[in-house]
Amino acid sequence: MASTGAALSRRTKIFYGVGDTGFSLTGTLIGVYFLLFLTDVVGLRPGLAGLAILIAKQWDWINDPLVGYLSDRTRTRWGRRRPFLLFGAIPFAAIFCLMWWRPPIASQTGLAVYYG
Repeated sequence: MASTGAALSRRTKIFYGVGDTGFSLTGTLIGVYFLLFLTDVVGLRPGLAGLAILIAKQWDWINDPLVGYLSDRTRTRWGRRRPFLLFGAIPFAAIFCLMWWRPPIASQTGLAVYYG
């Protein structure tokens, strides 16, 4: 694939890397602690907790290529990826916080739906 623009400066590369740090840390936290959180803190049965995570992973399997297609074809004055980083940060942070909140739902099914 041929390059079509000027090379990125070292400063720009560092800032993109720093921007990815938040996403990487959240992914690690989810991968390591989320199942434990669902079973021990929320009180969700292990089978339902695993099912909730499976459903989320299947949604990623479908959604990620679509978002990649969209971002590859986005043309703005800020570039292709920067709008997603700028305008997606606050909703991403809010949803991440809601993942670790235990809603006042008593039923196992309701909790599985919330976390799935």
